[in-house]
Amino acid sequence: MPEFVDILDPVAGAGLVGQVRVDRRAGPEDGAAPPLVILGGMTQTLSSWGGQVRPLSGQRPVIVYEARGQGQTRLDVADVSPPVHVGDFERLLDALGVTEPVDLCGFSFGGRVALTIAAERPERVRRLVLSGVSAGRGVLGRVIVRAWQESLRTGDLEALAWVSLGDTLGPRYLEANEAVLEAFVRATVQRNTYAGISALFAQTLNDTPDSPWTPLQLAPRVQAPTLLLAGALDRLAPAGELEALAGAFAGPARAVVLPEVGHTVAIEAAERWRALVQEFLV
Repeated sequence: MPEFVDILDPVAGAGLVGQVRVDRRAGPEDGAAPPLVILGGMTQTLSSWGGQVRPLSGQRPVIVYEARGQGQTRLDVADVSPPVHVGDFERLLDALGVTEPVDLCGFSFGGRVALTIAAERPERVRRLVLSGVSAGRGVLGRVIVRAWQESLRTGDLEALAWVSLGDTLGPRYLEANEAVLEAFVRATVQRNTYAGISALFAQTLNDTPDSPWTPLQLAPRVQAPTLLLAGALDRLAPAGELEALAGAFAGPARAVVLPEVGHTVAIEAAERWRALVQEFLV
């Protein structure tokens, strides 16, 4: 069940405490596998991973959390830059009593945060799984991000939620799930805050060449074995650039492209994604 975990919030002020919304599953009683920590995409919440958490926790402890700016997590959004997310990750694990290295899994925005954590705090990451993260965004990806930023100028999240559906979900998934797309949009709006998502968009989508937080800048600092997963139809993180990112890692990295899948690999190809992750984390 979702819970709120208290951690110090240095952005709010020295000694002040905020809360991170977490879904924590214990895993099997006799299990020896390290915890798997999952970070979702920018507008995703704990509910986005409901279909994956139960089967994954059959093999190991699983921790999914809503990062600063996401969902119902209660942390100051004046600064949601990558180094702040790294600090939040450490303080959350400490609050949960997790001392051993974890397996870290991130999707899209969460994948970039996970990559930053693996580069900045290598002692806390045993293995790394990234979905929806490539060497760059390409022209189309940059145009999509710009369109999302402009949609936020409406002053609410509904326009962004509708625009992003076609940009992130592959055509096969859209065709099969058209009847529930309105519910997807409603959930995005209801489960997030405009202030939080706006802050994330403003402060974490910088892919300028001088940014130290781009995937190609971070990968050479990562020693943990890494699995890179992408959809062949991903318009935001092109699958064609996945091998270039894999080749940039200091440690071993494997790239897998799933056919007929868009950006949201873990949703569009849930069973295949989970099988690849579980195989890699053994």
